[in-house]
Amino acid sequence: MLAEVRTLQDIPGIGNKMSKRFVEHFGSEVQALDAILAGDIASISEVEGIGQRYAISLIQDVSSRVEGVTVDDFLRTREAMDVYEKLLDLVREFAHTRYSRDKLHVFFPYPSSKTKKIMQVRESVSYYMRTASLLEGDESITDLLSTVSQLNFRHQCPKIRDRVIITSEQEYYESARKLFSGLVDVHFARSLSELIDISRGFSQVIVVGDKFLAFDFPEDVEPEFVSDLDDLDDYKIIPEKEIYLFSRNLKSLEASVNLVKLMRSKGVNFFDKMDNDSIEMLSSTLALIDEDGDIVHGMDAELDRISDAISNLNLVVNETVSSVNEELNSALENSQMTLSGQDMLKVMNGSIELKEILGKKLHKNYSSIVKDAIERICSELNLEKKERLLVDSLFPEEIMHPIEADVDGLTNIRQHLEKKAQKRKFDHKREVSRILSAYRELSRGMVKSVLDFDVGFAIGLFSMSYGLTMPDIIEGSGLGFKGGRNLFLLSRHGDVIPVDYSIGANSFGPENDDSRVVLLSGVNSGGKTSLLELLAQSIILAHMGFPVPAENMEISLTESMYYFAKSKGTLDAGAFETTLTEFSMVADESSKFVLADELESITEPGASAKIMAGILEVLMENNSTMSIFVSHLSEQILENTECNIRVDGIEASGLDSELNLVVDRTPRYNYVAKSTPELIVERLSKKTGGKEQEFYEKLRNKFR
Repeated sequence: MLAEVRTLQDIPGIGNKMSKRFVEHFGSEVQALDAILAGDIASISEVEGIGQRYAISLIQDVSSRVEGVTVDDFLRTREAMDVYEKLLDLVREFAHTRYSRDKLHVFFPYPSSKTKKIMQVRESVSYYMRTASLLEGDESITDLLSTVSQLNFRHQCPKIRDRVIITSEQEYYESARKLFSGLVDVHFARSLSELIDISRGFSQVIVVGDKFLAFDFPEDVEPEFVSDLDDLDDYKIIPEKEIYLFSRNLKSLEASVNLVKLMRSKGVNFFDKMDNDSIEMLSSTLALIDEDGDIVHGMDAELDRISDAISNLNLVVNETVSSVNEELNSALENSQMTLSGQDMLKVMNGSIELKEILGKKLHKNYSSIVKDAIERICSELNLEKKERLLVDSLFPEEIMHPIEADVDGLTNIRQHLEKKAQKRKFDHKREVSRILSAYRELSRGMVKSVLDFDVGFAIGLFSMSYGLTMPDIIEGSGLGFKGGRNLFLLSRHGDVIPVDYSIGANSFGPENDDSRVVLLSGVNSGGKTSLLELLAQSIILAHMGFPVPAENMEISLTESMYYFAKSKGTLDAGAFETTLTEFSMVADESSKFVLADELESITEPGASAKIMAGILEVLMENNSTMSIFVSHLSEQILENTECNIRVDGIEASGLDSELNLVVDRTPRYNYVAKSTPELIVERLSKKTGGKEQEFYEKLRNKFR
């Protein structure tokens, strides 16, 4: 079957236009097919024009072609499908990711002809049940899983505006434009002066070719020479390209790495494609980048020093200037100055200005204050020797009042620090990109494994939360269990009364009784419908390879299941005919479970009893069919058939102190249970008084 799906257009519903959308979304037809065959509903639903409903239908259709069976092959009625979908909803509550919530739809009940597949799922689910038990109560597991989502490696890296590629050779120029256009600027330089002019506009300059290698460059231009562009990996030219893909997926990647490490620490062998050293390498490399693709603070002391200096530059300079002016003001206020006669004559005849004389007198004080200011700035910014030389130019040597920092000097310091930081970051990014590029496919596989783990883990948690157990698969025709609990009631009420029941040949039934076709009678609100629903749940789950809601269960696998829910009111002629047509499907020779709830409402009681008797007779003829019919017409049905049909009953034994019906929810075998009208009349009589009570007493006497 798998060979039939070789291209996207081999899949019904995917034409040329839709195929192009898949390829555009996933990057290639191979990756698109991998996603479909892997049941990746979450990713497929993100393709333009495809929603979740279509994605689920597509996956189920492809799975059906691969497995050679559809969900409808086993679930033969709408009501049976409804039970299955409600069961999936219960399991989905335990999923931590959208991926797993969607992918749970790939699990469905298989007919007995696919027993091998059922057993494979059982083996996998059993593993996850053990794993869920092992990891029970560890909130860190669930927290990490909730953070994981599918990787998206289709992000476009933003243009790197502080880097340029320059070459003087036309061949390299064309090659660089083809490889890196849109990511960095690429320039053609015909002369050294042109190269220098271009370089001064960028922090990082990569020169391709050897033409200018022997020349001396100005101090502010430090190009990196590359002999041949074709011999270089992308990470050496644009390391941000690879880093950006990882940074956009950083939370999922980090959570997945931490989950792998946590699982291994608990003895769970997980994702064996990467050993512990590789996991640690990936983990430590991811720790170097942030979600914007930058190198994080705290990973390189020198880079942190420069970055802190850049961040604090304006603040430290402004505070220092303010402090210097206060100190200078104080010095001027407390100073006294005596002019010599000679100086006074020079001032008077205009050969010298008073300001110049004052400057000479105050120069020593001014120089000392400025020197201290420069030292303070260098110290607080933790600057190195070469960087300190730039600070010397911040303040003028001539006396200025008030003192102001030179704007150009401040800009030069910032540009020098930023260029230094960028170069150091560039070196880090190259190493980070080199490592990450080697882990791209492994990372993709790791996250996919984590997401798939969440699918199985959800099933394990669901099983553990509801106390489910794997049923024993038996030969022949039989279903029996102890301590069964209806999951839908359990999910709503938190606790239900467990029941025991059996039909066909198994170790839970009455001795020497292997009745395969049974009538279930009993009181209203006694639990007949709930028991039938419990049987439907158990049959479906067992055929999915899942555990069932019982302490112990034995079940034989069949080819299909028919579930007919209770009709609401008497059907008209057309609906009655449709219902009979649906029941005609059960007349074939295949093995099956047939569950029906109060079919008597399809028409008047007399005719209903005859029709049900006829249906039961047909079911009795097939030795591989098991059937339970819930009915209030057990006695009338038995009157209309000569078959030996077992009747079981759920009966109320009376009223409790609060006038509630006392019911044994476990059916009695070979027992026709009475309905509850007498007990209901008795309850109404005890709850009322006066004329109303007299009325109920008269009705009650009719039962005596």
